[in-house]
Amino acid sequence: MRGWFENRMDRQQAGFGKAVICRTALGIALGLTLVGRGTTARAQGQGRGRDAEVKAPSAVPPPPSSKSKEVPPPPAGMTFTTHLEHTAVWVGDQFHYTIIVDHTPNYEFVLDTMSKETVNMDPFQVLEVSKRTLNLKNSNRRLYVDLTLTTFATGKANDQIPQLTLFYFKRERGVLRAQEAAAESLTVPGPVIGLRTTLPPGANDIRDAVSISSWPQSRWVLAGAGTFSLILLVAGLGWETVALVRRRKSQRGPDRRKAMHAVRERWLSAVPGDFANTEAAIRFYDQSYQDLKEYVGHYLEITTAGLTASELDEEMGRLGTDRDLREKTISALGTLETTRYSQNGAAPTAEAAQRTAQDLREIFAFGSRR
Repeated sequence: MRGWFENRMDRQQAGFGKAVICRTALGIALGLTLVGRGTTARAQGQGRGRDAEVKAPSAVPPPPSSKSKEVPPPPAGMTFTTHLEHTAVWVGDQFHYTIIVDHTPNYEFVLDTMSKETVNMDPFQVLEVSKRTLNLKNSNRRLYVDLTLTTFATGKANDQIPQLTLFYFKRERGVLRAQEAAAESLTVPGPVIGLRTTLPPGANDIRDAVSISSWPQSRWVLAGAGTFSLILLVAGLGWETVALVRRRKSQRGPDRRKAMHAVRERWLSAVPGDFANTEAAIRFYDQSYQDLKEYVGHYLEITTAGLTASELDEEMGRLGTDRDLREKTISALGTLETTRYSQNGAAPTAEAAQRTAQDLREIFAFGSRR
């Protein structure tokens, strides 16, 4: 690789020295010609007088136009084309610019040093460089050099992509290594691509900083009022939530199991030890009637305070209560109602009171198992 570039630099330096010598000789010859013509003109002017006008020598013909800006054609056995992904792009968009070179196998391109850091396509920015070589059917080769470019220039309708120089060497007889070959270059002129933008020409204020003024005191007052209102809203929602939970608990009432247990314990504490006492038996019947209806009300979760035995029987049938519990409850309530509301006011006997107390124990025991 270094040998290729050294050979090229030597050839360029030799050519530059020859060009300097030729230009120096041409300048000396031109100077002598001008001096000779000036002397002849002065001699002719002396014969016409001191104030005679001396004609200036004819203009020196300009040197042949330089063709250094013209792109030299590729060597024999090599052709190239260029391809643009888009004919026009918006400012900032990425596009692909591809160079395709077809050449014979005796040419080999030097592509190791080509990268996005080394390729200069100003004013276009090089984002990526990819290279690949394919073998064709006619034993020739095809080189693809793909450049991903973008541009941020504004105020132009189109722009030309800069030319790109590709270095190569030719394999000849006697050249055993690539370092021994002379490096050559292929200059590929760039095509013209259209630029589209919505920005006006010379738009220099598109990235200007936006100054943000500080809030006046009135705005801080509004912010404080909003924060205070938010706190009140959250506190109110919390208070309403607690009140709702409490109302639901109060509507549901106490736990029915605990209420049934309390009624049963209260009834057991009121059972007299001797049913022979008429007054004690009557009080027992009154207390048993109230406790039984309250107990059944908790059991069925309905209000039974104003229901008679027949009405309670209908409710228990509608709710699908257990048949044995229903029969025992209605029988006990009927006995208690008959005894309490009998017209003759006959007091219950001790045996009847004992049987009633036993029926109530069984009812309370059955309800506690639910």
